[in-house]
Amino acid sequence: MAETDKRHLRRLRPASRPQSRPARASEEHRAAHAGDRRPSVAELLETPGALLTRSHLRALGLERRAIDAVFRALPVIALPGYSRPMVRAADYLAFVEQSVYRDDRVRPT
Repeated sequence: MAETDKRHLRRLRPASRPQSRPARASEEHRAAHAGDRRPSVAELLETPGALLTRSHLRALGLERRAIDAVFRALPVIALPGYSRPMVRAADYLAFVEQSVYRDDRVRPT
């Protein structure tokens, strides 16, 4: 497109379009949609029967290889029609606890 055509398109934008959005939602909006938010990973770890995805484990600070190790070690839940595999939060917490080496055990090499 020629430069004159581009300038012409810029002039066709509606003048009433807002230039910026407010930084924060209003208190009324937050109160109305308080039930819509997803629980945090910390909340999921405390919820009985909660399921964790790879994204949740990443949010906990695990890198890709550690996440792969978790999914290899635990039973994986794969729901029909849903492409994201999951593990139970309780299984994950038990796996981490059994993987902690204190003074009573020697870490395998």
